Amino acid sequence: MAQLAPQHEVVLDFENQTLIELLSEDGLVIMARGLGLDRLFLKFLKLYCDPHNLVLVLNASSLESFLTEELCREGVEYPLKCITNEYSAKEREGLYLQGGVVCITSRILVVDFLRGQCPIDKVTGILVFNGHRVKDSSTEAFILRLYREKNKAGFIKSFSDAPEPFTNGFCQLERVMRNLFLRHVYLWPRFHATVSASLSRHKPDVVELRQAMTPHMVAIQMAVLDIMKACVSELKRSQPSLDTEEVTVENCMNKSFNQIIKLQLDPIWNQLGGKTKQLVFDLRTLRTLLHFLTQYDCVTFYNYLETIRSSTDTYAFSGHSSWLFMDSADTLFVKSRERVYGRFKLGKQSVSKDKTSKDDGGGGLEESPKWHLLSMVLEEIRKETRTNEKLEGSSKVLVVANDERTCYQLRQYLCEGGQRLLEKQLSRLNLTVDTTTSKNLKRSLPSQVGGASKKRKTDTVEEQDGDDEGVETGVICQPFLEEEELEMVFSDDDDGRMEAASSHFGLPSGPVIVLHPLSSANDNPYHMGTVLREMVPQFIVMYDADIQFVRQVEVFKACRPGLPLRVYFLLYDSSVEEQRYLTGLRKEKEAFEQLIKDRASMVVPVDREGRVGDNTLLTRELSASQEVSSRKAGGRGQEVGPQSVLVDIREFRSSLPFLIHRRGIDIVPLTLEVGDYILSPDMCVERKSVSDLIGSLNSGRLYNQAVAMTRHYKRPLLLIEFDESRSFSLQKSGSIKGEISSQSVASKLALLTLHFPTLRILWCPTPNATAELLEQLKVGQGQPDVEVALSMGQDSLDKVEGDKYNPLVKDFLLKLPGINSKNYRRIMNKIGDLQELVSLSEGQLDRLLDNDANAKLLWSFLHTQSKVTTTTRGKKRT
Repeated sequence: MAQLAPQHEVVLDFENQTLIELLSEDGLVIMARGLGLDRLFLKFLKLYCDPHNLVLVLNASSLESFLTEELCREGVEYPLKCITNEYSAKEREGLYLQGGVVCITSRILVVDFLRGQCPIDKVTGILVFNGHRVKDSSTEAFILRLYREKNKAGFIKSFSDAPEPFTNGFCQLERVMRNLFLRHVYLWPRFHATVSASLSRHKPDVVELRQAMTPHMVAIQMAVLDIMKACVSELKRSQPSLDTEEVTVENCMNKSFNQIIKLQLDPIWNQLGGKTKQLVFDLRTLRTLLHFLTQYDCVTFYNYLETIRSSTDTYAFSGHSSWLFMDSADTLFVKSRERVYGRFKLGKQSVSKDKTSKDDGGGGLEESPKWHLLSMVLEEIRKETRTNEKLEGSSKVLVVANDERTCYQLRQYLCEGGQRLLEKQLSRLNLTVDTTTSKNLKRSLPSQVGGASKKRKTDTVEEQDGDDEGVETGVICQPFLEEEELEMVFSDDDDGRMEAASSHFGLPSGPVIVLHPLSSANDNPYHMGTVLREMVPQFIVMYDADIQFVRQVEVFKACRPGLPLRVYFLLYDSSVEEQRYLTGLRKEKEAFEQLIKDRASMVVPVDREGRVGDNTLLTRELSASQEVSSRKAGGRGQEVGPQSVLVDIREFRSSLPFLIHRRGIDIVPLTLEVGDYILSPDMCVERKSVSDLIGSLNSGRLYNQAVAMTRHYKRPLLLIEFDESRSFSLQKSGSIKGEISSQSVASKLALLTLHFPTLRILWCPTPNATAELLEQLKVGQGQPDVEVALSMGQDSLDKVEGDKYNPLVKDFLLKLPGINSKNYRRIMNKIGDLQELVSLSEGQLDRLLDNDANAKLLWSFLHTQSKVTTTTRGKKRT
């Protein structure tokens, strides 16, 4: 039973094959979740961590700490460099010249590419993680285009373990490969022959335990599913355009349903009625209820359910949740309450507070059946370690659950007992306990939880076969473990709240049980691989089913042939939890099957990689100015200077700079104080999305931006860009009102145009349309000056070139009645200060302004005393 050291890992056959293929030919690797994409990626980082190379890593910002720690653990001499916005441009340039592997955000790298601070011709290659995120107009696609324009020899390699996004949309795989400038795609599903052979050679001992849910849980699950089915049917009736194959109860159980609904309803979301929107929200709520049912205790579930009902009662609006009035909802609330408070007997019938039941009375505070199953498993492990001399004193048990909250509850259960845990939960949530049911809270849960079916296997968890054997279960009301026997990555303070202690934990000598969540606080999907390598457990208890972790365990065992490992797989029988797991497996398998067909029928051009000189993918379109010049010269190509646009660096979060660049216009990234895009010496553009527009109007920021643009540029433009996949309107059709409203976006825009008559508003439905419009606006215009654009807005008191008036005084005068853009110069030329203006008579003002009406308005405003009216206890005083 000798253990292998963590560093003595066997490299699997499919890992070797993938490494060799990707080194020989650039390509996109799509691997099933959990098969070790992080291990493969780290091998490439180790290979290029040398000052003689300059390798850039994209789309891996969330994994920077993980990658750095793993490389340090493996003793890499030259560490990974991580560039953030904390580094200045000079410091970044120095880091590039030092060589090695540099992990950098896309927005910073594209700016450095355009400014020439990163030597593109000296870049050895680019590693793109999460290749499925590289869309047609993404910043990563822009970076790769700039890279291939100036570097034909460097490599591009991309990695992904999410096959489903490559099947969403028409020819999605081919489009991603075109954006990545790659010709080859390497597919590694779990059912690949090489993968199956590698993992089946050394398999862990798998014990699958299926736990029956309590009768109350079964009733609750059926009630929620009935409600969900009714909501789905109602949603299809209200929106016949929905894809009936995608909008199903099965898909509603998974998180992917949000994306399905988003894709189908976003284009018409503003046109939907309140009922349809409420149905979408209700389906999300019902999915959360199903998750809480199997994940948390009865008190937490009932408290969440009561929160839903109380919020609906408090906010009685027309689009309320109609499912609350269904018969199934009545069953849901009754059964949920009975799990907490139980039933009390009246005569011959058993009665709960909500309704009469035909069943016999029972105790309250129903414990989760999985708790007892976990206790049974840990007791079996404890007995085995005591009887096995080779395991005693060195065995480590890893218990994994879905999230931190579940781990915290399991710790309380193992250290305090189930009833104590539930009583504390009840007290903490301040749920009222009736005096008639208070006695039931002290009772133990009767032995009606149901049995657990058990089978020991030597096969993988995914492919299940064999016969079941009944295992007796019972209630454990006393603490199972002492506090010192349990290690955990979380600790609770005096208020009972959960706090993260550390992502790493020390391993004390002797038997130890470690509780660890499957989810990561820093969104690192590969952290469980690190836990396995650091802990090297002999026993793993999977309290919650997770496809990725199942495969991580398989890879972990296959890489350590001599390591004894037993896996206990706990699952509620015939539950939504089981269905979600199986649905995830099925969808991944279908995605890989579709990718295999797409790869077989895909036509890939020879010059897809962009290494040849005249490549169609790298050809930029002629700008509108160049086309006009060519037509005027009779097709002889009259010489036209390079077209350029100055772009604020904050705008590189959007796709517009990339699309402008593709139209043959050079992009110059700058930090601009005024405007987002400078098209010419006189033309400035402020770009707003719809959400940004509304927020800027409400906060007043757009007013200040309009002031700055009109002060420094003769042709200020406000560009409003909305999503092409969504319908857009500032207000509902038929609701246009004549009066001005402070709450109306249209009214605020109208006031903005009245106050700034030189400001023009442009509406664009798509980024492509925006790029085309900006290109047309540049026709016949001069090129912007970098120095002048940088100087704009540096000091609010600076005078605009050609304007001899103080802008602050000018703005103040323009706000006075009777003074406008035509006569303010007369006053500023002949009047020294405001005191002199006030001392003028109405006749003098008439001669100065040369307009009776304006003079009367200004004189009345300056000489009429205003009345201030206040109200005190219902009485008006002047």
